[in-house]
Amino acid sequence: MESRSSAPSPHLLFVTSPMQGHINPVRHLAARVAAADNARVTISTAISGHRRMFPSLASPDEEAVDAAGLLHVPFSDGYDEGFDRSVHDARSYAERARAAGRETLSAVVARLAGRGRPVTRVVYTFLVGWAPEVARAHGVPAALLWIQPAAVFAVYYHCFHGHGHAFASCANDPARRDAVVRLPGMPPLSSARSVHRGGHLAGAAGVLVNTFDALEPEALRAVPGLELVAVGPVVPDNDIGASASSTDLSLCDDDASGYMEWLDAQTARSVVYVSFGTVFTASKRQELETLQGLKATGRPYLGVLRKVGGEEGGALDGDSGGGDGRQGMVVEWCDQARVLSHPAVGCFVTHCGWNSTLESIASGVPVVAVPQWTDQPTVAWIMEERAGVGVRVEVDGEGVAGRGEIQRCVETVMGDGDAALEIRARAATWMERAKEAVTDGGVLERNLRSFVSGL
Repeated sequence: MESRSSAPSPHLLFVTSPMQGHINPVRHLAARVAAADNARVTISTAISGHRRMFPSLASPDEEAVDAAGLLHVPFSDGYDEGFDRSVHDARSYAERARAAGRETLSAVVARLAGRGRPVTRVVYTFLVGWAPEVARAHGVPAALLWIQPAAVFAVYYHCFHGHGHAFASCANDPARRDAVVRLPGMPPLSSARSVHRGGHLAGAAGVLVNTFDALEPEALRAVPGLELVAVGPVVPDNDIGASASSTDLSLCDDDASGYMEWLDAQTARSVVYVSFGTVFTASKRQELETLQGLKATGRPYLGVLRKVGGEEGGALDGDSGGGDGRQGMVVEWCDQARVLSHPAVGCFVTHCGWNSTLESIASGVPVVAVPQWTDQPTVAWIMEERAGVGVRVEVDGEGVAGRGEIQRCVETVMGDGDAALEIRARAATWMERAKEAVTDGGVLERNLRSFVSGL
C-alpha cells in the first residue's frame, strides 16, 4: 500500500474533443496505460460526447466507469447538447468552447485532487489545444496525443517553421499540381498525392503519436527539438478490456448478428468492405459510383453507406439487409474492427481516416484508398507508396472516382495478378510488424512505461 510520505501514483488525465475518431484512440491508449503500468487513468471529454457513450446516466454530466474499468469525468464546452450548425454560430464555437472548457476542466482537475487522486500529467488531443493552459494553472505537465500520422505532424510543423511558402505555392497554383515539396527529414512529397491544407498544430513539450516506428521511421525523427514517441498502433484490443463498440458514439442499435452471419457465409478473402468514416462522409455521387463499381466486380460487398436517393428509393435500397443470396449487404453502422478481422474480408475501400487505416494494417487487409480531405491524402500516400498495401483511386474534375475506377482498383487488389499477390503479401507482412509493436515487451509497451515512469 502506498504510504502517506511517498510520491503519489502516476495519474494521467486524458482530455479529448467529443468526436468518435478522437475518443476511440484515447480510450484504447488509456486502457493500455492502465493495464501495462498500473497507473491511474481518467478520461475527460465534453458532455455531448460523454452522454452518448453513457446514455443511461441519470444526469448527462454524471461520472461513469466503463467496462474496462476506466473513470470518465466530463467537462462542459458550452455545447452540452452537441454543436448544431443550424442553431449555433460556427464563428464563435472555438472561443466559447475554449472559455467554457478551461473553466470546467479546471474544476475536474481540482475535484480529482480533492479526492486524493491528483493529476500528474494531462494528455490531450489537438482539438482541445487549450488543455495545456489548464494543466499549467495546476502545476501539471502536459503531453499532446497526436492521433494522425507522424508524417502529418511533420508537415504541419514545417509549414509553420520556414516552409510555408512551398505549401502556399503548390496550393495556389493549379499548374503545379504535381510539384514536389521537400522537407527536412522527409521523403519528397507530391502536392497532388500527399500534401494537404488545413489543420491546427498545438505546441507541446512531449508528443505521443498513434503510429509505430517500422511504419514511419523518417517522420518520427523529422521534427527538430521535439521527441515524437510512437505509442501505436492504437486499435481495439479485447484482451485488455471491453471492445471498442461498448462505448462507441454511433448511437446505433444494429444487431451485429445480421452482418456477421452474412460474412460467415462468404468464402475467405472474398468480400469488399466499404466505409467512408463517421464525420464527413463522401458525396452522394461518390457513394453511388462506388456502389455501381462494386456491383460491376461481381464480388460480395459489405457497405456502411447512406441510402442514396432517400425516400424515393435510392441505389442502395435494394441491397440493404442482404444475406439472402444477393451480392451485397448495406448497413448503417458496424463494428469495424470486428469486420476487418473477419477472414472473409479481402479488401477495404476506405476514406483513409487514420483510425481505420491502422485497423486495416493490424488486420492485414489491403485497401483501395478514396481520400476526401485533411490528413487523408497523406494517409493514402503512406498506404500506397510507403507501405505498398493498396492502391489509390484517380478522381475526375469533381474529385469523384467513377465506377470504372472503383472496379479497376478493387480488381488490382483482389485479383490474381502479380500486383495483387504482392499487395496481399505486403499486407500480411505489415500485420506482423504491427503485432510485434504491440506485443508484451514490445516497442509500444516500452515507450509507454518510459513515458509514465518519467512523471
